Amino acid sequence: MRIPPVAVLLTWPAPNYVDPVTHGPALLIVNAIFITLVCVAVTGRLYSRLVIKPWFGIDDTLILFAWVFAVGMTVVVMLANTEYGWDRHEWDIEEADFVAANKVAFIAKLLFTLAATFTRLSLVCFYYRLLKDSGLRWLNWVLHVSLLWTMVVGIGFVCLAIWLCVPIQAYWVFPPDSGGRCLDEGKVLLGSGIINCFSDLLTTVLPIPIVARLQMPRRQRIGVCILLCLGFIVTIAGIIRTYFIWKSLVQQYDETWWAYPLWIAAAVEIDLAVICACAPAWKSLLQQPIATLSSKLSSKLSSFRSPHSSSRGTPSHSSHAGGKPSVSNPLRSLPWFQITRLGFEKTDSKTTCLEKSFSSSETPIRPNHHIDDELELQRSPHSDPEMDYGGGMTIRSTTPSLQIMMRRSLEQQSAYVDSSAVGNETGMQQRRSGQWLAEKLGMKRLMSKK
Repeated sequence: MRIPPVAVLLTWPAPNYVDPVTHGPALLIVNAIFITLVCVAVTGRLYSRLVIKPWFGIDDTLILFAWVFAVGMTVVVMLANTEYGWDRHEWDIEEADFVAANKVAFIAKLLFTLAATFTRLSLVCFYYRLLKDSGLRWLNWVLHVSLLWTMVVGIGFVCLAIWLCVPIQAYWVFPPDSGGRCLDEGKVLLGSGIINCFSDLLTTVLPIPIVARLQMPRRQRIGVCILLCLGFIVTIAGIIRTYFIWKSLVQQYDETWWAYPLWIAAAVEIDLAVICACAPAWKSLLQQPIATLSSKLSSKLSSFRSPHSSSRGTPSHSSHAGGKPSVSNPLRSLPWFQITRLGFEKTDSKTTCLEKSFSSSETPIRPNHHIDDELELQRSPHSDPEMDYGGGMTIRSTTPSLQIMMRRSLEQQSAYVDSSAVGNETGMQQRRSGQWLAEKLGMKRLMSKK
């Protein structure tokens, strides 16, 4: 913490150590949510690399280091805001807590630098694997330069965080030791923040030429675009963090109060970067569940669109599924060519009759050969032009109304036959529909010869 000049100290109000004004639990909530998401993302990545597709590369090792440092930074920031006064004004912090507050800030800055560096290194190593299938040789040199830049920036920031003051303990000693020398923390961290934003942006745009050349389905391209958008959010969070570095360490002397949004932006930046680095490994983890869910949704939508009963011409299976007779299955659900075939069958180019007693009389029933073109039955020249249709009903076979009246009569008979067919369901399944309906209709004999 900087020691403000006397003129600034005189403007500060009286300290309140009992009930000070604080920022509230926003930082704790944000850190808890994001670090939980980070843990889930890293766990899913490890499971994908070790179980689903066993291939553990150097990028996975680097992201593990980044995860450890991100968790450590979250714990330290939470302690700083709950125990050491980083959620209140600087004049409300007791003098005995200044040393602990400075130590916590020192550790948090170091952990942030390490987490950001290892996350970028992991992403660059992942880009090397993507490059193998792109055919962009010139991008190899771009990745080499990016890898070198990330390593140099990471090492430089770590050195600055450690040796900002010489000796190192001069950073947290209070009151300041006259023998220690420190760089201007505000200017150093402001320059570091700007370079950090540039590095985030560089890491985000690096895969764009690779993705543009890869032959991927549209769904995968959309997923990659979402990942790139998350990368830009990381860059925006870095810009916000840099702004509050300037606000708390350059413009204002109330460092603890203005550093509160800085810690929130830092948590969002680091945690989102780790999540983005782990997202590609989740593809194999989510591929099977998403495919299963998609097939279930498709089948559900198909069942909603299709009618409950089958199409015309196909008897409903639900009529006998429960072992109960169905009287609501008229022959009008069958196409005309099936109705006209009830009781008839052609074998050896000749029509064979199905013999069953319909009544005590043996009057032959001959269908009109004009009923259906598909049923090419010919009437005997010696046949009676009248048909006994049962129950004393006689219809001339040559009248146009024969087709309609026969169909209606067959529909009524089929309802009766359907309800009485439950006891003989096994036998009916072994016969074709035309055969057993003809038997139940009770035609005694029908012989039609050319």
